[in-house]
Amino acid sequence: MNLEELQKKVESLEEEVKTLKDIEQINMLQRSYGYYMDNLMYDDAADLFSEDASAEFGSTVNIGRERIRNSFRNMLTGPAFKDIKMLYLHMQLQGIVHVEPGGTAAKGRWQMLCLSTDYLGEPPGELEAIISHGVYENEYVKEDGTWKIKKFVFNSSFHSTLKDGWAKKVELLRTYPGKGDVVRNVGDRTYRSGYKVPCHFKNPVSGK
Repeated sequence: MNLEELQKKVESLEEEVKTLKDIEQINMLQRSYGYYMDNLMYDDAADLFSEDASAEFGSTVNIGRERIRNSFRNMLTGPAFKDIKMLYLHMQLQGIVHVEPGGTAAKGRWQMLCLSTDYLGEPPGELEAIISHGVYENEYVKEDGTWKIKKFVFNSSFHSTLKDGWAKKVELLRTYPGKGDVVRNVGDRTYRSGYKVPCHFKNPVSGK
């Protein structure tokens, strides 16, 4: 191996290491979102988004970080959030992240499985166990060396009481639109409809 070949090898390895670091930083970003949401730290969660980000929660679309922040804050005004002793635990699983050429944009897909509680009737009262599932297909941007969420898309496939199970009772997670948010009709996207969130990536073996 001559000097020129060695230089190219070093540059290739540096680029590979940089990509791996970017992926790990995006993993940390997404995981931080989960912990902040579970602990009702909505301002911290909103700070993870770029200023011009969008967040799609089914029929509700928030445009801009401050509208995303307001949407999160609106959750706190709902009756289910009056008692902070309630459980919110949503696990973000099977993360797949791809960094675009240039290293300033990326896409990621995650499964969400949530265990939580809600009131059987009007709060305060007896709680019931809830289980939910959905899929994230997100886009990320690196600004001034820091990765942020650029486009957040969440599709809820079921939201059910643990007692009834998702085979008997299928609902969508509630959304909390505010002034200036977009509310649209996206139809039935629960698992019963057969809807599948498109993957941003190709098959890593076949390339299809």
